[in-house]
Amino acid sequence: MINIGIIGLGGIAGAHVAAYGTLENVRIIARCDRDPARAAGTAGGITINLGDGDTATGDANLYTDYRELLRDPEVQAVDICLPTDLHAEVAVAALRADKHVLCEKPMALTVADCDRMIAAAEESGRILMIAHCIRFWPEYAVLKELVNGGQYGKVTYANFRRLSPLPDWSEGDWMLDPGRSGGSIFDLHIHDADFVAYLLGMPRKVFATGLQDEHGISQLIAEYIYDTPGLILAEGGNCYPKCFPFRMNFLVHLEDATVEWDTARAPLTVYPEGAQPYAPELPAGTGYSREIACFLDCVERNIQPAVVSAFDARETIRLIQAEMESLCAGKPVEL
Repeated sequence: MINIGIIGLGGIAGAHVAAYGTLENVRIIARCDRDPARAAGTAGGITINLGDGDTATGDANLYTDYRELLRDPEVQAVDICLPTDLHAEVAVAALRADKHVLCEKPMALTVADCDRMIAAAEESGRILMIAHCIRFWPEYAVLKELVNGGQYGKVTYANFRRLSPLPDWSEGDWMLDPGRSGGSIFDLHIHDADFVAYLLGMPRKVFATGLQDEHGISQLIAEYIYDTPGLILAEGGNCYPKCFPFRMNFLVHLEDATVEWDTARAPLTVYPEGAQPYAPELPAGTGYSREIACFLDCVERNIQPAVVSAFDARETIRLIQAEMESLCAGKPVEL
């Protein structure tokens, strides 16, 4: 049995707590939030893009200071669901307290902070995993298998999209402050930038165009440039009205098939050349439960996560920073 402490009981924590409830050999024994009502689970849930989470964890020690939670000798691992600008500080403290760490994405706002987190993990010998849930999302995981399997040839075109209403639900509107959240490019678009790097490797160059407002980059289209021919795009933005439904989708064309999925449409579908379309079987679980199960397995076996290493997450921050540089400069940026 692995004893978990959750630090931060805002929106994404509900998705994590619900996922823990579907897994065996784990229990949440500590909860921390500076708001005592949220720590106790009596403040009510916060609705995020994919709906309400579950904040009920049963009996757990309650803290309003994460440093007190880290002194709890029964806590073996922590799940950090805090605002992005706090990730590095709290993760480094947890690792130095000999706790394994699952930290929400993005890893941090700068590569330098990512490096501090990685150094602390290496010094402590503890597991550090960043919760890039899209690498574990069933539809994206099947796409990765199809591309890796090679039965339909190489990717020649890909377009990943992620569109959202303005995230005005966070405490103190921290998500609307680009100094704290990094804006939509760090919080929303990063899902697809990270998956592109996971699917195809880091690009040689990136060229980004977009719109900016008081909340940072509100809409972005990035082109990822590789040495091999092809057109690889990712679009993201959170400038839409509250009534606009959150959606994510992808369209990927390979040499001998096209793969499509959209949250607002039919299930994941493969359209092979010269054959009938079919819907592949999806792995069980959600992106959240599958990423957390991976983390727990790594803790039990004392191995670093293979699907998303801390260095992978660090490189994704480097990619995002290159996109921001490209958007401001109006030209491609090499990585």
